[in-house]
Amino acid sequence: MKPVRFSLLLLLTLCAQPSRADRDGWSFNPLPIAGYDSDFGLMFGGYVDLNCFGGLYPSYRHRFCAEVLVYSRHASAYTLEYDSQYLIPGIRTQAKVYFDDNPLYQFYGFNGSVLDYDRNLNLNRDRGIAYYSYDRQYLNLQVELSGNISGHLSWTARPSFWQYRIRELNWNGYDPDNTLFRQYRQAGLIEDGEADGGNVLELKAGLKYDTRDIEAAPSRGIYADVNIDAAPDIFGTGYDYLKIAARLRHYVSLGTERVVLAYSLAYQSTLAGNPAFYSQPYILHSKPTEGLGGATTLRGVLFNRLTGNDYLWSNVELRTRIFDFHFLGRRVFAVATPFLDAGMVTSPFRPDRQAAFTGLSASDLNEKARRLHASYGIGAQLVIDYNFIPTIMFGIPFDRNDGDYGLYMTIDYTF
Repeated sequence: MKPVRFSLLLLLTLCAQPSRADRDGWSFNPLPIAGYDSDFGLMFGGYVDLNCFGGLYPSYRHRFCAEVLVYSRHASAYTLEYDSQYLIPGIRTQAKVYFDDNPLYQFYGFNGSVLDYDRNLNLNRDRGIAYYSYDRQYLNLQVELSGNISGHLSWTARPSFWQYRIRELNWNGYDPDNTLFRQYRQAGLIEDGEADGGNVLELKAGLKYDTRDIEAAPSRGIYADVNIDAAPDIFGTGYDYLKIAARLRHYVSLGTERVVLAYSLAYQSTLAGNPAFYSQPYILHSKPTEGLGGATTLRGVLFNRLTGNDYLWSNVELRTRIFDFHFLGRRVFAVATPFLDAGMVTSPFRPDRQAAFTGLSASDLNEKARRLHASYGIGAQLVIDYNFIPTIMFGIPFDRNDGDYGLYMTIDYTF
């Protein structure tokens, strides 16, 4: 789960205007967090942002962030992050420690439309059914380095460690025997060697091309990247993989910087190996997420609705600045953003076993697995000093088999 956040106390952010002295030194910004994500429920927590500007305001020399989030549907997430282009001269260093605990982790099976979604089985307290849930925790440690090659072209490299802990559903009021996870285990779609989780060491290497005028809120430019991720079986689990992920993001001012057409096209493929089922939902891009669906991929579609070997998806937004103003020395833009998202599984995961489980023929399963999923909606942003962007998004899937709607309160644009 990628944490999303939204401060209901924006006044604190606006009032935290760094003084001239702060712009040459350190700025400390604590914020309470409250919000809502339709996939996880009400959200509460806290966020601390510590910046050393060193005369580079609004950019910084060093940035530390800490965040704690607790959701009403019982999930919680804890993050520590560091970012600097000056720790190692000529190299950007980004480090993260992330722990996610979700006793009702959303699991809709493999390959999207192969299994129909029944909303009456999703966290139905009256009937004691949480059919689409199991208990999952994971820890992620990573350090990403990037440096310039020439002009707008740069390289990235990242070692990353994952520790997954998985258990059968064990939450008061819900039947642990009536879950899709249990059925997948019994049918062999989830193997005994992966059913309890495991450790993964992932090594990433990639290239980036970036001509954006402003990183957080661009009005023109291109951001494109391609990454190779390898996870050798150094822990003896029997699972490994080699993946490739590529994404193009393009920002075009339509005659004025007040109206920006933003679109992205992304692809991810498992090239080789025998990946564990818990590794397949992980989507590699600037905002890592799990499966297609949710606040960072297909808005309005259920989080983790589509899981497969290969993915293709796209997002299109029309970012329209409605009005702008200054408040306590800060420049603020109010933006309306209608959007359209679409995506699909292009290669199914364990199709032979799922065909036996569902009774479908191989051709019918492939046809269902590769079905296009799409959503539409609108977002609203406040762009504060170009680097703090509280956002509300509302999306609706075209197919109710993907859910009813998605409402998200987050920070930053989706891409």
